[in-house]
Amino acid sequence: MSNQTPYVHPQLSLEQVNYVRSLLASLQRPLRFKHDLEQAYAQRCAEDYQRMSREGGFWLAVFFASLGAFSRFVMHPSGPDLQWWATLFVGSGLALFVGLATGRVPVLLRQHSWLPGLCGGIVVYLTSCGSLFYTSHELQQHASYLVFFALLVTILGLRLRFAILVMICTSAIAAALATAWVSDMDIDWVMVAHYLIAGPIILLAIALILERVDRQSFLQSLMLTWEGQQLDTANQQLNELSRRDALTQISNRRHLDESIHSEWERARRESYPLSLLFVDIDHFKTYNDHYGHTAGDEVLAQVARTLNESLKRPGDLVARYGGEEFVLLLPNTDDGGARKVAERLLRRIDQQRIPHLHSRTAHHITVSIGVATALANSNMSAEELLKRADTALYQAKNAGRHRLQLAEPVTAP
Repeated sequence: MSNQTPYVHPQLSLEQVNYVRSLLASLQRPLRFKHDLEQAYAQRCAEDYQRMSREGGFWLAVFFASLGAFSRFVMHPSGPDLQWWATLFVGSGLALFVGLATGRVPVLLRQHSWLPGLCGGIVVYLTSCGSLFYTSHELQQHASYLVFFALLVTILGLRLRFAILVMICTSAIAAALATAWVSDMDIDWVMVAHYLIAGPIILLAIALILERVDRQSFLQSLMLTWEGQQLDTANQQLNELSRRDALTQISNRRHLDESIHSEWERARRESYPLSLLFVDIDHFKTYNDHYGHTAGDEVLAQVARTLNESLKRPGDLVARYGGEEFVLLLPNTDDGGARKVAERLLRRIDQQRIPHLHSRTAHHITVSIGVATALANSNMSAEELLKRADTALYQAKNAGRHRLQLAEPVTAP
């Protein structure tokens, strides 16, 4: 298995998004991107090459070996032609082996920008030399087909940049022609025009078109991924807003209901107690009547902050239940622990000393708290536990407010 890191679309900055949008909106089709996009595109090309070499490398090697065997045992090269046959197929075979290994060895794959191209260039050079140096017309024609095949694989199969492909093909063919000229070979210029000039030009033109289309597709995939990420972020934000009370910025009743049921099921599986605290601001209607609803909203927000800051565990939850009522969810908390939390809440609210001169309980904002605890594997539901906390709150208010009241704990039968 390869340890190569799988290609993933990069996280686009705003500058990159604007750059990609400008390219997609214009008629420009650059063969090189700015920023880190070129590196990301090169990584995608490397992984495309890796996949193609893994899926088709074996059959490419078989096809190449078949061509070599055909030319050796059907055309029967001899003398200098046999030497060139050995040079062509041994050298090209080694280059092909290294090129295919590039797609399988992570260390070599990191050199995708040049190593497969070098191997392809060697094969093009050797096959071009074969088409020029063979003395047998049949072998020359066979080598010409090999040149076209080598160019086809190199230009369209290696997933290299167009500029690199041009450099590889022109260098390999020019080197082969120079070798033939230095060796005083009788060059068949018709064959050269067909297979070493026209063929590469046509294939390079196709490669140019394909790379422009591929780069366009790459930009479009970047934007689709970015837009999907933006949509996911917006949906997440909407989901969070749907679970948050707009005034107090704590959880709302919907989130509370979901959390109570999920925590109840978890407590049932793990057999631990669950506690609920029902909190009500004393004489809040009177406060609104005398101080105004704006001041009342500020009190609700301040009390919510105080309740939230009083919780010490990540799994604890405070939510606005409605009006001036709040509920605290305390997983894995027995009645003794719930009582300590309720006492702490009473002290914290008293310490705020929010003026309430028209209260019949004190001259500042106070709260009443109902506390209910149950072992989740008892014969009770989460709704019944909430009702018990509400009943305990009602008892605390009837007893004079500004106090806590514990419901009788429920355990397993």
